[in-house]
Amino acid sequence: MKAITWFIGLSLLLPQLVQAQFFGEMDWQKKKYPSVITEVNQPVAITTAAIQNKFTQMGLKGRSEKGALVYKGIQIAEIGAETYDVVVKVDKKGKKSNETSVVHFAVSRGNENYITGTDDPELVNRIKAYTGNFQPWASEQSLLVDIQKQEDAVKSAEKKLKDLEDEASSLQRRKQKLEDDIKENGKNIEKQRAEIENQRKALDVLRSKKTRM
Repeated sequence: MKAITWFIGLSLLLPQLVQAQFFGEMDWQKKKYPSVITEVNQPVAITTAAIQNKFTQMGLKGRSEKGALVYKGIQIAEIGAETYDVVVKVDKKGKKSNETSVVHFAVSRGNENYITGTDDPELVNRIKAYTGNFQPWASEQSLLVDIQKQEDAVKSAEKKLKDLEDEASSLQRRKQKLEDDIKENGKNIEKQRAEIENQRKALDVLRSKKTRM
């Protein structure tokens, strides 16, 4: 039974681990550049942010340039000891798909000497292996976004609760004041009734004097 459960879990996980990945061409700045093309099962914004954040965490500074992330003169240990120029361009897969990204990862030794699929096999394999990180990076970024959204939802719910509690306290104070006002009003009514009774008695005394005249 455990083996069946493990197999089912692995079957569900495999679509996330197995990516369409191959050497192709990247259209950028009206030119075509050889690049590793990797499909990632996350939207473009998530995938782009994931790659950019990871590069930033590694101390790699780049810039956004005409729809791509450009990194000049950087070293990526997993690829090799050389210094490279890297261009990362993320597009959505097709016109209708918003949940799948296509990442073009172009690596150059400088002077637009971009590495192709027919170059050093070991280097090509290292680049492909490195771009295999994009899916887990994007999945992690998606989770971070979901966590942030949920934290915001919790904060919003907590704020609403605080507002309701403040309103409850305000209503309780108003209720107490109203009850005090009702009591005070009741006392004033009794005083006024006594006053009326006294005035009537005074009136009766005056009337009795008139009848005796």
